[in-house]
Amino acid sequence: MLGVSYEGRLAARLAVVYETAAVIRVEVYGKPDCSLCDEAKAMLRRLRKELHFELGEVDISLDPAMEARYRTEVPVVFVNGRKALKLRFTEEQARRRIERALALEGPGRARATRRIMVALASLALAAMVGFPTYRAWDVYVVQPRLAEVGFDITRIPPVPAPDFRLETRDGKPFSVGDVRGEVLFVNFWATWCPPCREEMPSMLQLGRELEREYPGRFKMVAVSVDEGWDVVQEFFGGTLPAGLLVTLDRTQEATKAYYCTARGGCPESFMFPESYIVDRQGRLVAYVVGPRDWSGPAPRRFLRRLLDG
Repeated sequence: MLGVSYEGRLAARLAVVYETAAVIRVEVYGKPDCSLCDEAKAMLRRLRKELHFELGEVDISLDPAMEARYRTEVPVVFVNGRKALKLRFTEEQARRRIERALALEGPGRARATRRIMVALASLALAAMVGFPTYRAWDVYVVQPRLAEVGFDITRIPPVPAPDFRLETRDGKPFSVGDVRGEVLFVNFWATWCPPCREEMPSMLQLGRELEREYPGRFKMVAVSVDEGWDVVQEFFGGTLPAGLLVTLDRTQEATKAYYCTARGGCPESFMFPESYIVDRQGRLVAYVVGPRDWSGPAPRRFLRRLLDG
């Protein structure tokens, strides 16, 4: 009975993770005394009751740079970091854009469901055979796997990582082949992408930590899809951060190669940010759709397994 009860508790915890993990993120930019902004926020709140997405509301008046960029366009709606709607739009238009994004993320959610089922099956087997050390199993196996499921790292069968030659700020090209033998973390982003701005601090911290811990064995690359270096330089306050290799993909050819290779086919549109993991053999093994808080244990556990392997 003890095993069955324990299995039930873990099944409930897994179900909570699955039900609460947002598939996509929608952000609406507005400002005070903007009736259209209030209407857009109310509209998206209604849609959130029907569709599964995370909603963020941003007051651009709190950031002079953002106000200068968007003041004539608000309300502006971003779906997974990509500008989707602005100014006047109907609820039906918003619904279609969000449903399209949800449809694109469908396969990722299906993979997450399968991972949950595998975990539950393992627990059921342990209960059936009277697994004696279920608490150790919970602490050292189930809880870390549960955290990884909640973080939603999409694993794929290893495929050769697309190579690219992209310019760096000093004018020297960077190629994936230059770091063969290292675990490579490739983040595709843009300065105009709100979720990219949101995840960058924790991502930088993760990169610095792993580069210190595994010198010469880990590399984090931020591939900007902006049109030039000026906005990238400005984004980082004039100086590119230490521990992060920043490259520019002006044509988005590298972006397309990774998005399509990971999925086995090209998505309808490219949304940002997305992160890709290349193992030490130069194989693309996993990717993460959308922004994350990289400060937790799940991504570290995943990357350390590759680094220690």
